[in-house]
Amino acid sequence: MPGANRWLVVIPALALLAFLSFWSVRWAWGDAYATTALRLITKWDAEKSPPALETFLWVRRALERAQVLAPADPAIPELLGLMHLQQSARPEFSELALEHFGRALALRPSSPYTWANVAEAKFRLGQTHAPFEEIMLRAQALGPSEPETQRMMVELGSALWNELSAPAQREVKLALERAMRRNPLETLLISERRGRLDMACPLAAGDVRLEKSKWPKVCEELEAGA
Repeated sequence: MPGANRWLVVIPALALLAFLSFWSVRWAWGDAYATTALRLITKWDAEKSPPALETFLWVRRALERAQVLAPADPAIPELLGLMHLQQSARPEFSELALEHFGRALALRPSSPYTWANVAEAKFRLGQTHAPFEEIMLRAQALGPSEPETQRMMVELGSALWNELSAPAQREVKLALERAMRRNPLETLLISERRGRLDMACPLAAGDVRLEKSKWPKVCEELEAGA
């Protein structure tokens, strides 16, 4: 009987070990697919060159396989969302991006990057009514020091400045200040594109990183013409 009792303990333990081994292999394959996809998506974003349709579909299939293998990994639907969001010429892809970001948030609701991506997708679709402002502010609250959150706040906040509430405008200004401290060149380019150099230029004064750029002269001329 003692031997039988011992097997009553060992057999479930072996079954659990087999189960964990099975899922660890599935997660490892899922992670491999996701890592490859991330490398390609990052490359496309850095080069500002969307992939050929065949390449896009191949990466999407790889991520869909990864999602089956690792359904609880929030990074996979987020990557699916990002690669659809990069296809800015196709509005229907922004809709698909929102669906994927929604799945990512269901698994990891505390990610500021995902909330920032949701705001970007909604902006592209013209969905800037409520709860758009709340989404922006949630991203800001969860990751005020995150570069992507700061970029989103400066970009979209500047574009929608006159439509924002006073509290939201204050948060955009705070994000702008942080972004200028982190990367003034990038932030000034965004502000120029969105027609809000009047907010960014005062924060550029005395920044030695800008001395050899066009910005001291641009900001001086802006101030003179104000």
